[in-house]
Amino acid sequence: TGCHTYTGRMIGPPIQVIQALYMDNPEGLAAYIANPIKKRDDYPEMPPQDYLSEEVRLAVAEYVLKVKN
Repeated sequence: TGCHTYTGRMIGPPIQVIQALYMDNPEGLAAYIANPIKKRDDYPEMPPQDYLSEEVRLAVAEYVLKVKN
């Protein structure tokens, strides 16, 4: 929860917004986590999390897409 909350604004967009974008695509979210591009003018660019293994990034993505408030 350092950068995202479920419904509110922090450094990054809410988890609900991320879930809507990547609903059935955990692989796409895992790829974004490793190599993010700036998508929103009103948020800072996400730093790459490419130090995490591919397996860990996919596990994080699957968790983010399933988590409920």
